[in-house]
Amino acid sequence: MLSTDWAAHVAPPHALARVVAQDRGSYLIASPAGELRAQLDGKSLRRVEADPSALPVVGDYVAVDARPAEGTATIRALLPRRNLFARRAAGAGGTLQGIAANVDTLFVAVATGGDFNLRRVERYLVAAAAFGVPVALALTKTDLVDDATGYVVAAESVAGTAPVVALAALAPGGLAALAAYRGAGKTIAFVGSSGVGKSTIVNALCGERRFDTGAVRDGDERGRHTTTRRELIVLADGTAVVDTPGMREFALADAEGGVDNAFADVAAAAQGCRFGDCRHESEPGCAVRAALDPERLASWQKLRREAAFEARKSDPDLARADQAKWKAIQRANRARYRERGR
Repeated sequence: MLSTDWAAHVAPPHALARVVAQDRGSYLIASPAGELRAQLDGKSLRRVEADPSALPVVGDYVAVDARPAEGTATIRALLPRRNLFARRAAGAGGTLQGIAANVDTLFVAVATGGDFNLRRVERYLVAAAAFGVPVALALTKTDLVDDATGYVVAAESVAGTAPVVALAALAPGGLAALAAYRGAGKTIAFVGSSGVGKSTIVNALCGERRFDTGAVRDGDERGRHTTTRRELIVLADGTAVVDTPGMREFALADAEGGVDNAFADVAAAAQGCRFGDCRHESEPGCAVRAALDPERLASWQKLRREAAFEARKSDPDLARADQAKWKAIQRANRARYRERGR
């Protein structure tokens, strides 16, 4: 649970701890003295105000002053992260919202059946690639469909190098595919929409009902939020598992590189385009349009635009450069209109 990889970053009188849950204004941490309720110290709070990504999230390792007799602790420092999976908060000034840190494998859970959505999967894959988080696709509820093979093939068509595992949490042996990702010191996390069965999987791994689960709607097989906070649980074999609330909206953050990574087939096909600056829209001789499924190409274009927009929103230099580019285009257009009018 408390990896020695991070112990070197902590010196007495501080102790190593890991964030296992986050609530409003406080944290639940696992420490050598057991689970304690912790708060940030003033210095850490100031760092968070300057940089929201400095806020500890579930899975983070922290240096703390522990008070076991009181059941409390003070977080003094956030230790270096191996990785952080995050999204952009809603709104024009959306800040970075951390979801889980120091993850060995992030499972994007997608349910077979009526709510199976490859475009949503692509969005999660882009986000994971943007933050350098190892990712796999978890097809859930495979025991509830007549034939899961078609879903596996469809998922593999967008997964790239990400593994695809088929899971049936309520069936005997239905989680065997997770064995390769488990073990002492390993951290796995499940993300995805409400109703895909994340909490059911975690309950099955725990061997007990740790999280509430709910039925999906008959019309579209979508669920409602039953998990209300992110939480890390350690299994009997030493695996740390992070369960997360379902997310309907998932705004990308710092994802331009993630788009390129998750859509490597676009870059590969583009080698055959007639023009080096082909945008794969209406240019003649476009190899990408010829090679890719139209829906996947449209998804790439949408996510690329969104990632560029988010980058401009959070980077003043990019925003100014983009504004200057469009001003130049507008000036050129006005000049052409004036020429035509003479």
